[in-house]
Amino acid sequence: MKVAQFLPYFPPHKWGLETVAEEFAKYFVAEGCGDVLNVIFWVWQEEWIKKYEKDWYKVLIIPAFDIIPNYPVPKFWTKDYWKVIKQVKKRNPDVIQTHTRFFLATFMWWWYARRWKKKRVHIEHWSDYIQVSSWFTNKVAYIYDRIIWKRVFKKANVIVPISNACKRFIEWEFWRKKDVQVIYRWLDIPSKLPQVEDLHEKFKDKLIVWFIWRLYKWKNVESLVKAYYEISKELQNKIQIVVVWDWEDSEYLKSLDKENKVYFTWWKPFLEALAYQKQFDIHMHTSNPWGWLATTLLQAMYFGCLIVATPNEWAADVLVDWENAVVLKNSTLEEIKRWLEEWMVLIWKSGEWIEKNKGIIENQFQWGKNIKEFFSIYEK
Repeated sequence: MKVAQFLPYFPPHKWGLETVAEEFAKYFVAEGCGDVLNVIFWVWQEEWIKKYEKDWYKVLIIPAFDIIPNYPVPKFWTKDYWKVIKQVKKRNPDVIQTHTRFFLATFMWWWYARRWKKKRVHIEHWSDYIQVSSWFTNKVAYIYDRIIWKRVFKKANVIVPISNACKRFIEWEFWRKKDVQVIYRWLDIPSKLPQVEDLHEKFKDKLIVWFIWRLYKWKNVESLVKAYYEISKELQNKIQIVVVWDWEDSEYLKSLDKENKVYFTWWKPFLEALAYQKQFDIHMHTSNPWGWLATTLLQAMYFGCLIVATPNEWAADVLVDWENAVVLKNSTLEEIKRWLEEWMVLIWKSGEWIEKNKGIIENQFQWGKNIKEFFSIYEK
């Protein structure tokens, strides 16, 4: 089985879409299901990608530029573009696969799939319309969705949403109910992690309450920091807030921590971040309504942290209040503060939930099982 996978980005650019795509290529080949060709837009130095190529997949690069931040457009006028198109056509893939609507990579390869009479599978990672601070941008994005992507979704042979929340969005908003099959993403957590500082030694006799991942508005770390400052001094002395990673809200969050009570590790490589996460007692999933099922939430379930989560970012796909997590009513500062003030009542429950959460991860997010589901779709 030959799969050609078309992507706006690819590692070393490390967000959810490209991580899933790279791991798909790796595991599809490892399971003996066939081979995978990744065709990617590349905005930065082309030679960077070469050290990321592996024996288990191939990469073809189309030079591109960002017309707006994080929206790459291929350089159609270059020889390299047409050279790649010819290589893909000559390879004669059985299936053309795309990830996430919005991106030109998805629309472009939908068009080529129709032209070459190839089957097309689309993996959708998103469960909402674009929502940014500009109402005008939101309106344009909505119209773009309803005109372009409604048609693209209608014409795909199969759509694979990566959560039930995403499936509901596709069915309700794009009126596509046939050939829509949920296949969760997978976790790949190495057995050996690098050695990092011991947080329990650094913060003796304290419970580690933490957040990990990209620091930006929709992750709502702001409410966690503010809530920490509003609880009693006595309670502050019993817990330690740890924030791993960085991004556009880093300086703003630091300014909220007026007394340097929050421990910011700032950016850490993926494996080091995992080594920090493994030490945490309580995982705070603080997200506002937005985005997709957070990989960091799944990792926390695997590591046996007590999970305290807002109902956002598809948390309901894996969490049930008081069965395997504490699910908050909403993502407001008041609700997060309320939980922090009641933490002693809840901590004892965590031991009962560890095995249940590990079971969820092993059953629903196991790469071997999920890759075979993809292969079954291709065979049909």
